[in-house]
Amino acid sequence: MANSYVEYSSGLTETSYSIPFKYIAIADVAVKGFDGSAWSDLTVASRDASEKTVTLDTAPSAYQKIRVWRNTSTSQLVDFQNGSRLSERDLDTAYQQGLFVAQEVSENASTVVESAGPQGPQGIQGVAGANGVLSSFFESDEQDVEDNAMRIEVAHGLGSVPRLVQAFVRCKQANGGYVAGDELDCSAPTYMNSTHVGFNTFGALTLTNKTTTTTFTPTASKWKIVLRAFV
Repeated sequence: MANSYVEYSSGLTETSYSIPFKYIAIADVAVKGFDGSAWSDLTVASRDASEKTVTLDTAPSAYQKIRVWRNTSTSQLVDFQNGSRLSERDLDTAYQQGLFVAQEVSENASTVVESAGPQGPQGIQGVAGANGVLSSFFESDEQDVEDNAMRIEVAHGLGSVPRLVQAFVRCKQANGGYVAGDELDCSAPTYMNSTHVGFNTFGALTLTNKTTTTTFTPTASKWKIVLRAFV
């Protein structure tokens, strides 16, 4: 059983649903509906902390299933002060916030949770695609860095347009404060289609020094570029 959500696929002619998981504030509880291809936010009419229920403004009968889920705030909820008296409530809140956020991140990042299959969108802690997760991954071979403008295009073989594409330069020899194995995200000039991902620059690549705020042009022979794509 998941710790941060529950799904209902029957009784969708009703408007009120139980909240079986723990939360810090009932306002953290929301509802999404799955129509067979995408998740949509559903409008919550009210939440009842004493009954532990959430009520929608209309019955979600048009959906295959709904998910009642928790999205705990990542803003600091408790600020302990030196010399202050520690209350059980504050200690519980501080502990539960870290625990709940970790559960939400874990259950959103996994493609399978407790044999429940691909998971739906969770919230700010994870990337939400059409089916809620990025379930397939491609990484290119290392590509050469050029001293001038570059155009790199590789076939990804994912079968559809990626939801996310990233370009990383990978340090192979020490340069600009970086050591072999360091990677820098330089994704801005990436592009994608159903068969390929690409990376273009108008001029020589510019990076920021690892230990200062200055920029530098990397020594081409000391770096490689890797493209990653997710669907």
